[in-house]
Amino acid sequence: MDKAELRRAVIARRDAIGLDVRAAKSAAICARLVELLERSDSATPRTVAVYAAMGSEADPAAFAAAAATRGWRAAYPCMLSASDAAACGQRMCMRALSAGDASEVPFIAHPTRPFAATDIDSDRFPIVPAEALDMIVVPLVAFNRAGARLGYGGGCYDRYLPTLSATCQIIGIAFDEQRIDHVPTDAHDLPLPNIISA
Repeated sequence: MDKAELRRAVIARRDAIGLDVRAAKSAAICARLVELLERSDSATPRTVAVYAAMGSEADPAAFAAAAATRGWRAAYPCMLSASDAAACGQRMCMRALSAGDASEVPFIAHPTRPFAATDIDSDRFPIVPAEALDMIVVPLVAFNRAGARLGYGGGCYDRYLPTLSATCQIIGIAFDEQRIDHVPTDAHDLPLPNIISA
């Protein structure tokens, strides 16, 4: 199967997981993420990048809430307009949120829509430099035991992850049903050092 066929097949498998089962699996994944958070040095301010789940994805919302209660700042992906992307060489940035309802934020409510810098209140939702992230939770379509990740095909995380600090914890999350034997990869596809699944 090529990547497009594989994406369709694995997303269909993920979509077939019942809502209650997906919620329970997401809760188990978030509990393991919280364990990692608790092992971190909480004496200094930290920033974790998460994502707003789309469709049947593993949902890290409970982890983001737990991080906020511990004083960690949460940042979410914001897709960049074509001109902004050309200027910085990235297709997305991470913008910080204060604690509250993430659904009111335009780049969370519309996670695949590109936004120009002038469309977003940068005082309210500042861009977090990649090197300032302490942890990033990465969505994925499929993965294998070696940590190879199949994303959605846009290459956003493949471009973004190499810009992170060497000390940033990179963690992919998914359901066990998304594990496959072989993930087709290209030269730009980076394996994830950690994947948590349930």
